[in-house]
Parts: sequence; structure tokens; C-alpha cells
Amino acid sequence: MIHNPFKVGELVAGDPFCNRTKEINRIRNAFLDSQNIILISPRRWGKSSLVQEVVRLVDKNAIIIMIDCFGITSSEQFLESYLTELLKASSTLYSKTADMVKKFASSISPYISYSYGPNEEIKFGINIPSEEFDPVVILGMAAKIGKDKKIPVVVCVDEFQKISEWKGGEAFLEQLRSVWQKHANVCYCLYGSKRHLMNKLFNDSSKPFFRFGENIFLERIPTPEWISFIQKQFKRTNKKVSKEIAQQIVELVHGHSYYVQYLSRLCWANTPHELTEAMLMESYEEYLNDHQAMFRKQTEGLTAYQVNYIKAVLNQEKQLTSTHVLKTYKLGSPGNIKRIETSLQDSEIIDLFTGTVIFTEPFFEVLFRRYFMRHD
Repeated sequence: MIHNPFKVGELVAGDPFCNRTKEINRIRNAFLDSQNIILISPRRWGKSSLVQEVVRLVDKNAIIIMIDCFGITSSEQFLESYLTELLKASSTLYSKTADMVKKFASSISPYISYSYGPNEEIKFGINIPSEEFDPVVILGMAAKIGKDKKIPVVVCVDEFQKISEWKGGEAFLEQLRSVWQKHANVCYCLYGSKRHLMNKLFNDSSKPFFRFGENIFLERIPTPEWISFIQKQFKRTNKKVSKEIAQQIVELVHGHSYYVQYLSRLCWANTPHELTEAMLMESYEEYLNDHQAMFRKQTEGLTAYQVNYIKAVLNQEKQLTSTHVLKTYKLGSPGNIKRIETSLQDSEIIDLFTGTVIFTEPFFEVLFRRYFMRHD
């Protein structure tokens, strides 16, 4: 049975991963050179998959520790997750993991238990009393292990901006910076989905992680690369798609990585032999229908000001604070525009990172016109 070659809702690497050769090489070099790196882009542009692809390439040449801050709500949970992933990643380097812990973190070794699963994979139980819970000890282990084994260590932290939302999050960020900046043999790869918050964390001189490492602002994958990828995936599964229709797939979802894969997946499923324009548009309507619930959730709480602001943007009004636009769209005072933009950005409806308004979800504009502007 031939499986659909396009993947959504999961990290992709290998064949389902589209290009990013330049970024892959840059991040790979950073991993092996112990150069800290920060990835900034809108959500679902493929940051996590990009990191996963580089991890796949360097896995045998480095200790890789991967943490996702989504669902973590405190520094204690973060440290437990960090320690668990560190133990998993480094357990094969030592004949006895317990001896390794005693060597590099003797104060916490009595509070870590070990067991083996059905496939001989090692499992860890961590129950460190609060009085023995020393973040500096835990955060320093990776660098010590890397130095001992003369191997690069890479710590990848997804949704890093979440830390600033925790109780005591700012203080914990200061502690992380004070410890991590001393680790010359560790690459810290930090990335997250809220671009404006990530930018503030790393480019605001008042923040602890200011100038912590190289900043990579992830751009959209160029359309020609997507076209080649889509055609290749169709061809290797014995189906066809023309260059022109592959380009339409990309343009319909504005080159957004997640949705190019999403729409391509629907198109492939609806194609017996060769994708036609009719099949493409049928798949596109299916894609829009799939995201109706998400669109309704995004728009159900919008104020009249916010709705009118979006209408002005979609009507390509350039001077949003001009008297004409404010009066025509009933937007209130010029100062109100900033408040509207901040609230829409915090709700992840728009992105203002480049100085222009971009809708974070490519289906939003089409569905907004369909439901909110049909009588305009």
C-alpha cells in the first residue's frame, strides 16, 4: 500500500521534509561548534521540524537534549524534564547511569531511581526534595558530561517564550542565562511560536537573554522549492501534478509550510492519477471546511473595532490612522489603532513583526471575507 507522502500535525524529517538546505547547514554547524542559536518565526512555519531534521543528521555525533515547554508551568517542572531528557540522552555513554549521576551531581543521586522497560529501555524516577533541589547542579550536568566524553552537547528548547509567563519566570530566565553562558561546549537552540515575544526576549537589552546567540529569522520556503517538492512527492507515489497546479497549491495558502503540506495531502488523497484544477479546488474547499471551527473560535470574541480594523486591512487601506479611514471604518481615535493591533497580535490573529499586517492563518482572510464582508 502506498501511503500519503505529505505529513501534517507531526514533526517531519527525511523525505517528508522540504528543503531548508541553507538553514540546515547553518544550524548543523552551530550544533557541532557549540554556538547558541535562536530560531524566530510565526507558528507552524516548520521550526520544530527543521530542528528535528538537523538532530537526525547530527544525532550520532552529539548528545541531544530536547525539551518542549508547552504544558510545563513552572521552573521545577522544567528542571525535572531537563534532567530526565539529559539522563536518557547520556545513559548509553556510561556503563552505569547511577555512577554518572554520582560523578556529576552527587547531591541529587540518592533521589533518582532506575528501571527497565520491556524493550530494555531505561526509565528514570525523580523525586528530589525541595531542600535538595539545586537548579545550578542540574543545569550544569550537561556541560560536565560533554567535557568528560569530549562530545558536543545540544540542548533544544521549544516554546521557550512560555518561561516568561510562569510565576517567577523572569527570575528563572536570569538564572538560566547566568548558568548557560558559562558553557563553552554546549549549544543551546531556543525557539518558539510567538514571534513578537521571542523577538523581545532576545533583542531587548533589558532582558536576560539579550544577545545570547545567533538569531535566525525563518523565512517562507521559496515557491520554486515547494513546487519541486510537491511534484517529487507525487511522482514517487506514482501520481502526477503539473508545475502550474503545484504553484497554485502554494499560492492558495500563501506558502505557509504547515498548510502547503495540509493542502497537498488533501490533493494527493483526492487524486486517482493526475491532479486537475477541479480536484485542487475541491481539496481547497475541504481545507477551508476543516478550519471552520478554528476560524469561528478566533472570531467569536472580536470587538466591533477589531472587525472593522480587519476589514480596513483587507480593503488594502494603507493609512489606518488617517481621518478618512478612522471615520469610514469607525475605528475611533488614532491611539485606538495601536490597542487594536496589540490585542489582535496577542490573540495570534495577525503578525506585525515585519511592520506590515500578516494574518497568521492563511484561511483567515478567505473565511473572513466570506462571512464578514459578503454584504460590503
